[in-house]
Amino acid sequence: MSAKNSEALILNNQELNRVIGGIPKSSLILIEGANDTGKSVFVQHLAWSALTKGMRVTYITTENTVKSLLAQMASLNWNVDSYFMKGHLKIITIHVKGIQWNEEVSKQYLGVLLRYIKHMVNSDVVIIDSLTYIATHAQSHYVLDFLSEMRNLVDIKGIMCIITIHPFAFSDEMFIRIRSICDGHIIFYKKELSGRNVRLLEVAKLRGAYKSVNNVVTFEVDPVFGIKVLPFSQVKV
Repeated sequence: MSAKNSEALILNNQELNRVIGGIPKSSLILIEGANDTGKSVFVQHLAWSALTKGMRVTYITTENTVKSLLAQMASLNWNVDSYFMKGHLKIITIHVKGIQWNEEVSKQYLGVLLRYIKHMVNSDVVIIDSLTYIATHAQSHYVLDFLSEMRNLVDIKGIMCIITIHPFAFSDEMFIRIRSICDGHIIFYKKELSGRNVRLLEVAKLRGAYKSVNNVVTFEVDPVFGIKVLPFSQVKV
């Protein structure tokens, strides 16, 4: 691996690496996509890739239990049980469904989450999947303050932070401001191509990457291979 490539996390998928070129290790990455577009599968693959390269991962989930996340990853042939048992993978579950969300509750959750990551996390990679429930009802300046603090932590600690979010969470104007804070922006969506409904991954921005951005790759989720890139990848859709 070249010195330049060693500054990025190379994924355990040759076809994805061909398009993305690895994820810069010290970066704040926004993963945007609707339900069932593959964004959670992608960050699980990223976690698996990091663990197999000796990195420590903290996975904060608002959509799974510890048991269901481990089972989900194992079903895609990414068995991380041994990493979890050794403490290399920490899974933090935040139960958000059924909560009566309002501005104050969202503010408190964002504050607790930030303090936990700042003072308790000692990992190379931090994944928040997803921030949607927590951030949707918060005032915009609290969300921007949270992301700005995460941006500072990325620089200070030299960590990679991956945050997934749904496109309905914020207004277009708010998304523009959020994307400007982040080093990377990867979009997941569905589209009909050649009469077939497929998932697509578009690298809209990836600061520090050694591949050009605006690359698009089509893929499907395969129980044996995890993310299986399909042959009709495009430069721009």
